[in-house]
Amino acid sequence: MEEQEEEKKITRILVLADQTEYGNSAVEHAIFLKHVFQSELEILRPDSNQSNKKLYQYAEDTNTILIVLSIPDEKSKVKTFWTKKRGIRFIRHSRIPVLVVGNQLPKLNAYVNVMLPIDVDRQAKEKAMWASYFVRFYAKLGVRGKIHVVNNLHKEPELSTKVSNNIEFIEKLYKNLELDYEIHSYHDVFNMDQKSIEVAPDYEATVTVIMMTKFYSLIDLIFGPKETQIIGNKEGFPILCLNEREDLYVLCQ
Repeated sequence: MEEQEEEKKITRILVLADQTEYGNSAVEHAIFLKHVFQSELEILRPDSNQSNKKLYQYAEDTNTILIVLSIPDEKSKVKTFWTKKRGIRFIRHSRIPVLVVGNQLPKLNAYVNVMLPIDVDRQAKEKAMWASYFVRFYAKLGVRGKIHVVNNLHKEPELSTKVSNNIEFIEKLYKNLELDYEIHSYHDVFNMDQKSIEVAPDYEATVTVIMMTKFYSLIDLIFGPKETQIIGNKEGFPILCLNEREDLYVLCQ
């Protein structure tokens, strides 16, 4: 008798962890998310002989949906494989989203409530979809989560319109998916990604979703792109990093 249903693909969460307290933290977060996303887990010990290209390909070949690694803040005295510079270089070219954690173990309510920072950028759809996955997969486990959309209120009409269009899209998406969400507005914020971390405790959120900078401007080259301020943050707050690319991995619609 032929099976009528297509065999379900086994997905995987890949942890790139060294044997430090930071690497151990990455493993613990991945174990936590393994149950949320109902995936298999693999721990890979990175070393300087492995090229990023080979790691990307291995993740693709093993149907990896999420890569987890830990980056310490710059004041940490612990020597880790993933420095901020090396980590950002790896993340920037990954098709698969990368979750960056610190040395803090996951809380009991980890990943139930999600921060979604929104500004004028056009990648709101991709960020909104990935923010939704945490809540949607938790719902399958009978846990009700919420997405906290934090948006930037600009004085300039043109910028304000772009933000409003993004919010309109997100509201329509989340209503169609029947997800719980709240919108919180802040005035003239320089870095909404950073703001999302600062206000996350107010909403009991434990992860934020960001888009990596695709093209570096002169300011980015001098001072570093905006994500350098929050990846490897001193709070160890988890950051889900996405890249602006047409083939960005999508878990489900």
